Amino acid sequence: MDLSFFIDTITEGGSSTKTARRAFLKALAAYSGLFSKNCTAFSHPIEVSERPDGFLLSSPAYSIRYRATPIPAFEIYQEGLNVFRLPLVSGLGALNTDERLTAVKPGPLKVFAADRYAIEITANSSLWQERLFRWIFLPDHIEFQHQAQGSARLGRCYFLSNGVSAPWDDGTSPGVDANTTIFASEYFSPAVNLADEYYFKIAQPQSVGILPVNTGSGYRPAEWTGDFAPPPLLLSFRKGSAWASIGIGARPGSYLFNSLEYTGSRYAGASFYVDYLGYCSAADGFSSPTLAIHFGYDEYETLKRFVDWLDSSGFSTGRKSTGAAWHRRPIFCGWGEQENQKRRYPGAVRDFCTQENYESWIRALNSRALPVGTVVIDDKWQSHYGTFEVDEKKWPDMKGFITRQHAADRRVLLWVPAYHIEGLEKSMCVLENGRAIAADVTNARYQEMLRGRIEFLVRDLGVDGFKEDWVRGVTVKPDAQLTEPVIGLEFERRFQSILYDEAHRWKPDAMIETQTPNPLFRESSDVLRLNDIWYGARDVTATMRRRARIAHIAGWPLVDCDDASSTDLEEWWNYMQAQPSIGIPSLYVVSRMQTTFETIPERYWAYLATLWRNYLQGLTP
Repeated sequence: MDLSFFIDTITEGGSSTKTARRAFLKALAAYSGLFSKNCTAFSHPIEVSERPDGFLLSSPAYSIRYRATPIPAFEIYQEGLNVFRLPLVSGLGALNTDERLTAVKPGPLKVFAADRYAIEITANSSLWQERLFRWIFLPDHIEFQHQAQGSARLGRCYFLSNGVSAPWDDGTSPGVDANTTIFASEYFSPAVNLADEYYFKIAQPQSVGILPVNTGSGYRPAEWTGDFAPPPLLLSFRKGSAWASIGIGARPGSYLFNSLEYTGSRYAGASFYVDYLGYCSAADGFSSPTLAIHFGYDEYETLKRFVDWLDSSGFSTGRKSTGAAWHRRPIFCGWGEQENQKRRYPGAVRDFCTQENYESWIRALNSRALPVGTVVIDDKWQSHYGTFEVDEKKWPDMKGFITRQHAADRRVLLWVPAYHIEGLEKSMCVLENGRAIAADVTNARYQEMLRGRIEFLVRDLGVDGFKEDWVRGVTVKPDAQLTEPVIGLEFERRFQSILYDEAHRWKPDAMIETQTPNPLFRESSDVLRLNDIWYGARDVTATMRRRARIAHIAGWPLVDCDDASSTDLEEWWNYMQAQPSIGIPSLYVVSRMQTTFETIPERYWAYLATLWRNYLQGLTP
């Protein structure tokens, strides 16, 4: 079937042909099997036609025009609309130095099968001895990866760019031809922020991961990320009714960077990169994470395709446990009441995490016949955040408290911050200019101490698991001192794996709650917590449904609805009624709202108890 005439029309036609292009492409996609479970309708799902200045490649999901002149570039089309113009090569910086590429030489387009084409490009580098770039075109997505050899310490690894343009000039970039031109109008980010914003104009920068680089200052909650840390490393761009995502994946053990950074579309185009901060080298050869471009008709479809790709490529981890039945039972966490206490009495919120207070709140739950299955003891039951030792002044008989909860058919989780330094010897910490900044999860002595404390809490005191918080990465600077050069997502993964493995070693049905809905972290997480909402938030139910949807797509069937920082009584009550349809119901207060101080009517409690009992009856054994 010769589609060259039609493809020329849809890739070069103006906006007046938009409806015709869309109808044609949808018919073509349906014919080729795009909307079936697999693409089997065409014997050759990708078609290629040569052009004087390059070639045209067409798949059921997208088309690419490669123009060799005046500057080699790939133009990416979806539904006949130009979404991106991409450079063939991308830069790999050394620490504090960007690369310059010359003598860029594209090889021929090679066919490996009816559904797979590839092109390789070589170039001379100002920093590295060898440079290779590889594009792979498949029916439903595009992949890009680059390689290097050399002794310098790795800095920024760019994707679809060679440097970063400044707002008004080329910046460190050779110019617009070396960066991505984005024709989309907006993009979606799965990185949760406290302004509950997910959609951004293409000029706005974004960090997707932990310890973001692109942050502002002042009261800008849209820039306060970390509730999902890290989320899937992806952004999805919208052009008309079509969406195209850009995301990265790597083999577990290779996520040695904090975030996927998007600079925003600037004067000389946009840039994507990760930063190795000098902790890695290319002496034994370096392969970048693989970038993938997926296509769909909404942002969640592209996210789902991306996650499926991570799984099929070996870029994620699998769940070690299917979870115990008790994991799904309603949760009470004392943090909200601790905040209420702080409003009434002098002291910090953490000061009110006492056994006396929690016993009182449990009595309030019992008086209302609320079928709570899990109790979370929040910040701060520890004498020191970093040592996992019980503060016996606040909790004189934690073992007795836990025993009584078990007798009442309830489980107990302890809230823990990730790799905190408080109470630790300096020799167990990551140092930055001589100052301790994090517990060194690569240090054998710290690991031994942490495992020993978890063993005592779980085996001897009876703790049933942990609720992890304060995931913020380790450093955004080079030359921090740690035992092994493991930073970024892999640093957090080390801590979370110890927490998970040691708890499950002593209690196979333990529950580890995390805030890490990135498929890399499935191996060390039982339940994903939807995390805090901000005090001024509205439409909380819709916000939490969106977070749950992201978590489910990323691979978490169980989500803790959370209830932190409740706003006003109306929002809280609407959300409490919706929780059983979202995930595991969760309650943080037994008296009044943390923000508005509105008292909760007794009739609400009676209704909530019935709602939770109905939820429990509906659970599959």
